[in-house]
Amino acid sequence: MKKPSQHNKLGTFTPKLLSLTIASLLSISAFAQEAEVKKDDKDIEKIQVIGSNIRGGQVAEALAVSVIDAEAIGELGIDSLDDLLQLIPENGQNFFNEAQNIGGGVNAARGDIGTYNLRNLGTGNTLVLLNGRRMVNSASYQTEEVGGSFVPVNSVNINTIPIIGLSRVEVLRDGASAIYGADAVAGVVNHVVKSNFVGLTLSGRWAQYDEIPREEQTLSLEWGKDFNDGRTNLSTFFNYYARDRVNSQDDPRWANSDFSDRVPEDSLWFGDTAFRNDTANSLFGQFDVVSSATTSGLRDIFTDSSGEFETFPIGDERCQYNLNATTCGGIDGQGTFRLNLNADRDLSSELARASVFVFVNHEFENGTESFTELSYYQSETNLRRHATSSFSTSALRVGAQNYYNPFGPCGSPNRLDAALIPNVPCGGLELIIDNYRFAEQPRIVNNDGDTYRFLQGFRGSFGEWDWEAALLHSKATTDDITSNRVSNLLITEALFDPTAAAYNPFSGGVDSNIERALVDVFRKSETELTMIDAKFANADIYELPAGPLGFVVGFEYREESFEDDRDDRLDGTIAFTDFEGDTYPFVSDVVNSSPTPDSRGEREVVSVFAELQIPIFENFDMQAAIRYEDFSDVGDTTVGKVAFGYRPINSLLLRGSWSEAYRVPNLVTINESIVARNNTRTDYACLYAAENGGDIDQTTLDCRNSIQRIAQGSKTLNPEESINTSLGFVFTPNEDITVTFDYWSIKKENTIGLFGEENHTLLDLFLRLENGNANCASTQFNPVISRDDAGAGEAAIYQAAGICPAGDIRFIDDQYANLDERNLAGYDIGLYYDVDTNVGKFKFSYNGSFIEEFEQKAGGDAAILVQAQEAGQIPLSYPVAGFADLIGQDGNQEKRHSARVSWRKNAFGASLSGNKIGSFYQSSLTLEDGTRYVIPSMTTYNATFDYRFDMNNVDTRIRLGIRNLSNERAPLSDNYFGFFADAHRDFGRSYYLDFQSKF
Repeated sequence: MKKPSQHNKLGTFTPKLLSLTIASLLSISAFAQEAEVKKDDKDIEKIQVIGSNIRGGQVAEALAVSVIDAEAIGELGIDSLDDLLQLIPENGQNFFNEAQNIGGGVNAARGDIGTYNLRNLGTGNTLVLLNGRRMVNSASYQTEEVGGSFVPVNSVNINTIPIIGLSRVEVLRDGASAIYGADAVAGVVNHVVKSNFVGLTLSGRWAQYDEIPREEQTLSLEWGKDFNDGRTNLSTFFNYYARDRVNSQDDPRWANSDFSDRVPEDSLWFGDTAFRNDTANSLFGQFDVVSSATTSGLRDIFTDSSGEFETFPIGDERCQYNLNATTCGGIDGQGTFRLNLNADRDLSSELARASVFVFVNHEFENGTESFTELSYYQSETNLRRHATSSFSTSALRVGAQNYYNPFGPCGSPNRLDAALIPNVPCGGLELIIDNYRFAEQPRIVNNDGDTYRFLQGFRGSFGEWDWEAALLHSKATTDDITSNRVSNLLITEALFDPTAAAYNPFSGGVDSNIERALVDVFRKSETELTMIDAKFANADIYELPAGPLGFVVGFEYREESFEDDRDDRLDGTIAFTDFEGDTYPFVSDVVNSSPTPDSRGEREVVSVFAELQIPIFENFDMQAAIRYEDFSDVGDTTVGKVAFGYRPINSLLLRGSWSEAYRVPNLVTINESIVARNNTRTDYACLYAAENGGDIDQTTLDCRNSIQRIAQGSKTLNPEESINTSLGFVFTPNEDITVTFDYWSIKKENTIGLFGEENHTLLDLFLRLENGNANCASTQFNPVISRDDAGAGEAAIYQAAGICPAGDIRFIDDQYANLDERNLAGYDIGLYYDVDTNVGKFKFSYNGSFIEEFEQKAGGDAAILVQAQEAGQIPLSYPVAGFADLIGQDGNQEKRHSARVSWRKNAFGASLSGNKIGSFYQSSLTLEDGTRYVIPSMTTYNATFDYRFDMNNVDTRIRLGIRNLSNERAPLSDNYFGFFADAHRDFGRSYYLDFQSKF
């Protein structure tokens, strides 16, 4: 593969492109073609158009493709394409599910969104097509963990495609950059929508659940008609879908964020605080006296020796003195009052979605065809999130004159009795808020999304050549507004207010005056795609002894852009500076939200491609393709592909492929300005000190909290490149049975990721362990970590553990980088059996996907950590995140299975399908001896029964369906709602009734 050159010179592109095209066509004689395709309709699962630009070319069975037709989709009972993700064995985790996206906050791609993640390689590695052409990326982006931390990803929102109108979904399980261009690394998914529909079909569905009070409604309309003696067709598809929210209080399993009581007594994790997912940040906070507690007479009476005290609800057993009618206080160290984060937050939003597709096809008198595609999608979601907490990197203070300060000015009605605090000055004492959460109101997220797509194309023939050209333009927008956020500027003003209108942090949330500090925060995002393409094909350009030589050559030009407009309080327009002098871009004006600048970027891509299909022998066909793409911002690249199909006997087809694929750095990772992100992370230097220095319960140290990571877009990033190989067979002993097997591997270089905050703290720990207690003042440890100075009590714990003291982390400077090689390998199995009997027609299908290798090679500092852990220098319970062996880790299942059997006899039909997600382990729960917490496999079944009849000359079908027939619930994990939502769903059994009437 040619390494991309760094340039931005589209003006010099044409001569270079033409010379490359001529050279490619002259040297491509060694490339070839594929296998024979059956043309019977019943072979729909074995026939596809994806994977080749030569229509009608004999390539289908030589490519590893899974096809899910409209009948199967209907029997699965899904309402959205993101539901289909769970049922495709080759697909990995769903990183866009709302139950797991809580941590992303305003930086998550919220709303009605779903996308593919083939092979668990990451969502940006699967190319998504609609009727064979690219789709615009989702307007909003989020981050996914690559390496040791989270990297921005761009991906298509498949929920913009309605289920109604789909003819089939084709999944090419192979790299296909030579055919389709960038991003086709893990594979390609093509959605084929019916574009020549005739008739009128009305359908609807109503569903409800056993365990939760959710209802779902779907209404769909299909209409189409031929005009001009059949030369013109107009087809329209309309779909409306609505669902209720799912809240944490809808099921006792989720109602409390402390899941300790669900851990079995015989488990090694019984009594472990890992499952205690409530928070120490609540409306009953921890406070530090700014001035000396000793001279104020508070030490060992109201505060500890460091001037810290905690607050609790009146009546709490830890109360040592009363502050007011709702709140008491106690010397720090008794344990903070913990808040149930699941008191009111949603696993799934309330949603309403509508979409419409219009197709206009016309054949001119000269035989040229015009095809027009128009679509519009609109969605609205409403989501409830837990209340915001204090911004850990920017502490807030209670002013000495605050009206509700118990150590406030003399004469204040809320100052403690003078006899209790005789040495507190009449000017009052200023307090620093330590652990606290503005939990009076939940965050409310409203997200509106719109997407439109216009395509105008023409196709025809001249002589033996077929040609096709089209113009496509598509745009997606989202408007995300979060209510009940807290402004740092407004809450600071309220905390220093000497009047009764001040914010009261000592009320337990009762009449606290929080309303004066609440703000709405918006994120407005937009993406656009404009594309022009043309291709010329001849399925019989030359007759070879073994058959016709097929050839196609094409050209494509596309423009891609994104714009991410952040709220003035996030992008620095309204800047907040804390009392330590920290300001934008390290601190935003929204409490506990990362400062984020507005961001935008665009690129132009020009490509030329060619494909040959050559029959080498009568039973041996090959396909070859080459593609050159030039990007205006990251250079150019050339990739190729070779595939073959060999049939030694009629019933056996051997097939294989070798291809190069690539994924260029997305527009965000290139154009993003400096961004500070806050993620909940463990400081392993702190944890080691706590576990080995006498603070195992972390009453003094606080080792897991929000750590700020700083990163910035880079124009020096190189494209990710991969070599994809596959080898398999298709065995058809008779016309009713088909067995497929395909072994595949992906070797990917230059994976774009981050070393990671926790890995940086591990490196810091490793350097401290090597150093011991010597020369602590003059030794520099991990230079990318900026820390505060350790307090006296904290330093003593570190020294007792045998390492130099470390204060709280202020931020970690972690930049996007091309990491070392990532390798994946596995195999897919398919079995299809159709049989007609006296009692009806049966269809059976099974698909299994098995991962044998998933490794992110560790280089540089990551290799140092892996070697140190293997040598026992770093505890095994401190994982090196994102590097080494990833198979079976954190949702990377080794096995996934899907099976379906259907029956039809005249007017009656039924189906039963099953889906099994294999076991995996949660790395964060690894014990000190290396024992892993294994999340067991989960199997669900869906069943349908339908009856078809004629009612007043209307062909009608009624179907009763049951999803999750056995009411299987998700296994326990240490996550927000007690299950691993990226892989599992926990809604239990549901029923639906749908109808379809064809007029």
